[in-house]
Amino acid sequence: MGRKNKACKTPQPVKNKTQRNLTPSQLEHEELIDKLLRISTLPQQPTVQKSLENQKEISSIIDRVKKLEFNKDTKSSVDNRASAATIENFLKWANENGAQLNGCSIDEFEGYGLGVKANVDIAESSLVIAVPRKLMMSVENAKESVLKDLIEKDKILGSMPNVALSIFLLLEKYKGDSFWKPYIDILPKTYTTVLYFSIDELEELRGSPTLEVALRQIKSITRQYAYFYKLFATSDDPVSKIMRTRFTYNEYW
Repeated sequence: MGRKNKACKTPQPVKNKTQRNLTPSQLEHEELIDKLLRISTLPQQPTVQKSLENQKEISSIIDRVKKLEFNKDTKSSVDNRASAATIENFLKWANENGAQLNGCSIDEFEGYGLGVKANVDIAESSLVIAVPRKLMMSVENAKESVLKDLIEKDKILGSMPNVALSIFLLLEKYKGDSFWKPYIDILPKTYTTVLYFSIDELEELRGSPTLEVALRQIKSITRQYAYFYKLFATSDDPVSKIMRTRFTYNEYW
């Protein structure tokens, strides 16, 4: 008997907007995503002023997108990441899985959020914190999860480990019973980096080399969001089925 050819999988058809029976608000949202993707993929502007104008347009679209996505944003399972209960759950999880904190504890620092505080004088070269590999969320975890096939097929996920890790983190967050839940619960909800600056705050950076870098990074992340939104909305793989009803700008950002 001759060898049988391997059966070829028929690609899943991509559903267009009409086939998905979108409501008027959903259609508006899709059109904004298309516009956002188009604007964020334009070549870098020749001047900082032009880049700022481009960012103002992007910000205006994002503001509307966030309003349309408000009900999709996942509410945190904890009210306060700095609460005693949240910290206790995290430490219990860390200790049970081999982490060590010697002579120190997690505490809240005004203006900075959570951090590690030394409770005793620590001798030079002594072991203060030890974290086993199994408690380090990495792209290897993503490649061993339901995200594996998409990482292999999608060029962005396959070539940008940080992006793959971001999507994996969201998938674990949506699971609820994830091994990583105590860690996810204690993560910051907002940051004080330039990526979170308003247009007015970005304007204050004029003359600083930081402004151009910040605008480029904001544009890149915005482009990623729009790209993945469209991917999840039109694909039928297991990851897209989970993400399409939960993936939002606020969640990705």
